[in-house]
Amino acid sequence: MSSTETNAPTTDNGIAVPRRRSLASRIVKIAFGVAVLVFGAVYIGTRWNGVRDAISHARPAWIVVAIICAVAGQWAAAFSFGAVLRMIAPPLPILEVARVQFVSQLGKYIPGSIWPIVAITEMCRRYGIARRSAATAGVLALLYSLVVATSLGLVLVLAASAGTAAGWWWLVLIIPIGIALVHPRVVGAAVDTALRLLRRPPIELDLRWQTLRACLGWSALSWLLLGLQCWALVVSLGGDPGKSLAPAIGGFALAYTAGTIFIPAPAGAGVREAVLGLALSGFGATAALLTRDEIVVVVLLSRVMLAVLDFAQAGVVLVLARHSSQRAAP
Repeated sequence: MSSTETNAPTTDNGIAVPRRRSLASRIVKIAFGVAVLVFGAVYIGTRWNGVRDAISHARPAWIVVAIICAVAGQWAAAFSFGAVLRMIAPPLPILEVARVQFVSQLGKYIPGSIWPIVAITEMCRRYGIARRSAATAGVLALLYSLVVATSLGLVLVLAASAGTAAGWWWLVLIIPIGIALVHPRVVGAAVDTALRLLRRPPIELDLRWQTLRACLGWSALSWLLLGLQCWALVVSLGGDPGKSLAPAIGGFALAYTAGTIFIPAPAGAGVREAVLGLALSGFGATAALLTRDEIVVVVLLSRVMLAVLDFAQAGVVLVLARHSSQRAAP
């Protein structure tokens, strides 16, 4: 073995990495981090005046409820992602799963919905997971999340507007299409075909219904909790707790789906606000109890609250993971 190979840096599981590739990887990670911080700071800063005014008119207790629901929803999403990872690799500790999930999700604040998957692909290398496997896990996690969000959102929003949107019930037909997309046989065939077209070796996927139920179940809980975050904000501004429940949860899920599909916008900026605002202004008592300005406040406050929590949770998980690694090192 040459001296160059001997001194080459290694990953956490002892796999040698060429020095030039390691340097390029470091540069990419630094550039990614700087881009995330810049776009995130601009995003929050341009909305801060509106958020500050919104907080002054909201009831503090319900703001606290919204924060608790949002934090719990983000962790439920991490458990869902962990279930997807178990389809392609041995189980990882939940702290490591959360590290990949929370840090990679910061990529959504850079224009283009592909960055979270790119981050997942790079971060999973430290655990010995091949790029193609990690990328597949990222795509599947996104697919499962969007299918659950769309199904939940359509059911709740259409149920809440039964008297005013009778002509829109045909949208329920989207749900069976979504179920077909996540069927193990369909997913397995799609992954095999994609890898074959990309001339990449096949990967082993654990696509049993038991594994899929865990992924979809945690995802559904995540969307329910994140929707409750939006509902708590509506109630904090005077919305009726009962009549605003379904529009808030369903509208939030649909808004996130629309924002993710619209790739050019960072974190779906503009698209998510428009869809959520439409859901909150067009159904039931919410339209009567909240003015247009108050609905804008709810949408804006929800967006910035989740952005701040995204960065905060990523920071906390990184610190905890580093502390855990240092304790395990001796």
